Amino acid sequence: MTPYQRYLNAQQEINEGLIRMGISMDRPQGYVRDPQRRMDEMRNFLECCDNPQQNIPAVHVAGTSGKGSVSAAIAGMLRGAGLKVGLHVTPYLQSATEKIWIDGSFVSAQQFHDLVSWVMPVAAPRVRPETPASIHGMASVAIALEGFRRAEVDVMVFEAGCGARFDLTSFVETSVAVITNVGLDHVVSLGPDIEQIAWHKAGVARRGAPLVTGATGIALDVIRQEANSVGAALVEMPHTGNARTDNMSVASEAAGLMGELLNVKITPRMIEEGAQHVRLAGRTEVMPGDGPKVILDGAHNEEKLAVAVEQAFETDVTGQKVLVIGFLGTKASPNIVRPLAHRFDHVIATEPRVYGKTPCPAADTARLMENVGYTPRAEPDPDKAVERALDLAGSDGMVLVTGSFYLVGDLRSRWFSQESVVLQRTSWPLGVEDQSGQRLSK
Repeated sequence: MTPYQRYLNAQQEINEGLIRMGISMDRPQGYVRDPQRRMDEMRNFLECCDNPQQNIPAVHVAGTSGKGSVSAAIAGMLRGAGLKVGLHVTPYLQSATEKIWIDGSFVSAQQFHDLVSWVMPVAAPRVRPETPASIHGMASVAIALEGFRRAEVDVMVFEAGCGARFDLTSFVETSVAVITNVGLDHVVSLGPDIEQIAWHKAGVARRGAPLVTGATGIALDVIRQEANSVGAALVEMPHTGNARTDNMSVASEAAGLMGELLNVKITPRMIEEGAQHVRLAGRTEVMPGDGPKVILDGAHNEEKLAVAVEQAFETDVTGQKVLVIGFLGTKASPNIVRPLAHRFDHVIATEPRVYGKTPCPAADTARLMENVGYTPRAEPDPDKAVERALDLAGSDGMVLVTGSFYLVGDLRSRWFSQESVVLQRTSWPLGVEDQSGQRLSK
């Protein structure tokens, strides 16, 4: 069996054994999602896994936007100081191995296979209707933690999934906490307003651990109150209005604090190099090749879409500008598409394809775009949607694919195969040229 086949078999085991079975379960009558029961279940799950999170100092990163980039920057800065660093980011685009970085590379196909084999005896018995937490979610977090334990990392940087207070990642041993910023996102899970969302994010605070934040306004007021209530030292970073500048400021402060705790010095050069080498796939990412400029950006809320559009329009193109957009069913809302109004020549609405998640129908997304002044096309098949977009853009035009990380990840395989990402343990496999003609490498 080849290493890639081992990866596919492990992923199939998760899909069929944890996701499909979890979705198909009939919940008992009167079943109510209880966040505290969810946390109790995860605590027990980790205990059954022999608590892989213990004795590894962690930077726990929450926030609405930029937490992936901030997490990667912190990891890069700490690696620059000579530390062995584990990095967890979420979601993945093409391969589940992308969520678990060890010293700058994804876990290998064999490591992933071994970790899945390790967690399944704990996860599989929990596939029952009354389980109050996502079995796949618990297993995914445990796999990352165990990967870091086996690698004997010095420190881990762990990106939260949704919120922080009741997030499955909240059991890491937090030495430094981070809240990048707070905006309206995950309103179904976290609440309908900034105050509620900020309260959930502020759950990242831990007694005695510094909490670094770039939040402002009402959200900052909530974070201040929560930090004070648990005894966390709050570090408020200045707000410049430039998302990248603000994010790197938060990252450098968090890395410096973690370095102090581990008795290593994070120099200005380490900070600069760590920030320069922050590169995550699917974040304003230009695809290689000739023809129209294709930009992938997994922007799935109003704030992120506004930034994605502004950055996309910084590119020098003279032809038609085409938008390909699709959402998961829980993400689409009238407000989310407001930043897109009157910016594109053509719009094609499509649907993400992802195992176990329901997309927003292309026709519904098209109706959202009609509300902001477009006459969109609806094409459920994302491959056909991109083909049509490339034709409309012409050789001197631009195509922006956005709205869902899962859509971006699906379509990214047109340029970078999943197999090469898995086997080379990087989002930028060797042997592919970028649009400047340079060979891509790790």
